[in-house]
Amino acid sequence: MDRIAEALERAPAGLHDLGEPTVDVPMDWPPGLADVYFAFDGARLFNESIVIYPASQVERDDDSWVVGDIDGDEVRVDARGRVWRTDELTGDRVMDGTSFDRWLHGAIDAEGLLYDGDGEFADDAFDDDGELTPEIAQARLRAQLKRDSKATGPRWRLARLVAQRGEPDRARSELEEVVASMPEFPWAWHDLARLSEELGELAGAFDEAVAAAEAATRIGHDQTGYFWAQAARVAARQGEDGQRARCAAKAVAADAGLVRAQISGAEQNLADGDVASARGLVELARAVAPKDLQAVDLARRIERAAEERRGEEDEGQGQGQGQGQGDGEEDVDVDSDDHTLN
Repeated sequence: MDRIAEALERAPAGLHDLGEPTVDVPMDWPPGLADVYFAFDGARLFNESIVIYPASQVERDDDSWVVGDIDGDEVRVDARGRVWRTDELTGDRVMDGTSFDRWLHGAIDAEGLLYDGDGEFADDAFDDDGELTPEIAQARLRAQLKRDSKATGPRWRLARLVAQRGEPDRARSELEEVVASMPEFPWAWHDLARLSEELGELAGAFDEAVAAAEAATRIGHDQTGYFWAQAARVAARQGEDGQRARCAAKAVAADAGLVRAQISGAEQNLADGDVASARGLVELARAVAPKDLQAVDLARRIERAAEERRGEEDEGQGQGQGQGQGDGEEDVDVDSDDHTLN
C-alpha cells in the first residue's frame, strides 16, 4: 500500500480524489481488499476512469463483492481476494488480478501511461482515430503483469494483441503461461488451438481444442457444446472421423440446439454478405452433423456466393488496371510498403 500511495501522490493535483482511511470494513473481507480501505475509503482516480466505491456502497452477491468499476466495467472481488472483470468479447468473467491491492497497483500504473506530467492525455498514447497505439496497449498490459504476474486477464489480452500483430510465438508463450496458472480457462486453450491450426499443426490443435472443451465441461461453461464442436471440426480437418464423432456426440449432449443455431447464424451472415463468417459457422455445424441436409445445402450456397464475389473482385481489378493504363502512370499512387493501389 505504501507504493500505491507513492504512485498516487506523484500525480498532478486534481487527477485523483481519495476518501479518508477507514477501519470500518466487514470482517469477512479478504486481506488485499481490506488493506486498500484501511488506506482510503473509496477513490476516484484519473478523472473517474478508475472508481473504488466507499465501503458503505460495496455490495455482495452470491460469490463476490462489487467494489468499483474501471472505464465503466464492473470490478468484483471474490472470497479468495481475486479480482474479476467481464471480457467484452466473450461475456465471461475473467480473473484480472490475484489480489485487490496488486490489481489496483497495476491498474494505476497502466492508466498512468495515458497521461503526461500535467495530467493531460499524452500525445503518443493515441493514434489519429483516438484509439490506443499498439505500443501503449501492450505497455499497459505489461504494467499490470509487472505488479501481478499470475493475473489471467491481462496476460490473455496481451496474447491476443501480439497474435493480431503477427507474432504467434510470443502469443503462444503468453497463452501457455495462462493455462499453466489457470488450466480451467477454456478460452486460452481455444486460442492455443487456433494458433496451432493456423500453423498447420493439426494434431496439437486437436489436443488443445479438447483441453478447451474439457475445461469448459469441468466448470459447467454455458458454451461447452461450442468447444466440443470446435474439437470435432479440427478432427474432421485431420480426417479422424472416429474422434470427430466422439466430440460431436459430446457437443450435442451439452447443447442439443447447437447445429440449428449455427445454421441459423450462417444463414443470417450470408444474407448480410458476410461470407467468411457464414462459412465458419456452417463448418462447425457440419463437423457435428455432417449429413445434415440443410447444412450441406447452405455450404453449397456459401461457396457459390464466395465464387461470385471473387468474380466481381477480379472484374473490378481488371477495370481498375485498364483505367490506370489509360489515365497515365503518374496518376497511380503505389504504397511502397504493401504494394497496393490507393
